[in-house]
Amino acid sequence: AALQGHFLRNTMEFLNYTDSPAVMDVYTPCQPEHGIADDASDSHARLAVRSRMNPVFVHDPRRGNTLHDWFNLEGNPDPEKTWTTMSLEYKDGEGKLKKLQMTLTPAHFALGENRFKKHFRRLDETDDDVVPIEDFINLSKADRKGRTAYIWTTDTNQHLVRLSVSGVVIELVEERRKYWQMLQYLGGQNIAARDAAHRASMEAIQAEYRKLVESRDSTLDLIAHAMSELGAGKAPVTAAASVDVEPLVTYAIEDRPKCTNCKICYQDLSELFEKTRIEVDGISKDVGQLIPGVLDRVDATPDLKLRIRRVAASCEGGIIR
Repeated sequence: AALQGHFLRNTMEFLNYTDSPAVMDVYTPCQPEHGIADDASDSHARLAVRSRMNPVFVHDPRRGNTLHDWFNLEGNPDPEKTWTTMSLEYKDGEGKLKKLQMTLTPAHFALGENRFKKHFRRLDETDDDVVPIEDFINLSKADRKGRTAYIWTTDTNQHLVRLSVSGVVIELVEERRKYWQMLQYLGGQNIAARDAAHRASMEAIQAEYRKLVESRDSTLDLIAHAMSELGAGKAPVTAAASVDVEPLVTYAIEDRPKCTNCKICYQDLSELFEKTRIEVDGISKDVGQLIPGVLDRVDATPDLKLRIRRVAASCEGGIIR
């Protein structure tokens, strides 16, 4: 399964729901027909979710009073964005391992299946007027003329190559984008974005107010304390001790080599963790890591804190605290 924790948790909810008929729709790759290796079904299923080819969602009428409350997009990476990103590992001209951060679309999912192979063609380095497919679908029909949509991948030698995509794949990406944007609307992403902007504005105003109040109070305290110290013949105190705030989750980047890739962090906490590849002693390996800068924009809700504790307790490498 692409998201074992997500699947098992919602399967139990599905089985225990008796108020009305319930439906569960599960994507499972047909390995022989689609040309997927026996040991690649899990990674291909995860790619189906990450590429927006088959995003996961839950509709539960017991959650709140509105349609947006009922829909949950938990489990999808970057649910507030149209696409997420991935790191493509390749070798440069000198044989050194490099990474290319790129946008992930359904075209990359299609590339991994035999039924779509004929819709990709390798481009020469001299081919010009080419546009990444995520940008191509934003062009008008007039602007598309004479231009070719492409995606990045690697060849058998792990060198970077560009593949052009046919009109069929372009239509697939457009249709999946439309479907994902509908799910975003049902999940209240537009409202969430608006509320987040309002909340950020209010928090900034409140923070500025608290800063002014604290500054005034500390100034009065320092004046009063200084006067008492001067009266006692002592030098005045000019600064107050700082207070440390405990972080939401602790993950040291230098601990990444210790990761066993048990998949728990980036599957059960996809809003905080991501899968990446690193080189350890000359060997490339998959690891989980904290998404850079994510703690600056995530809300520390009680549910999130509870899930962090569960993930930390299950982390095989013991590097999440």
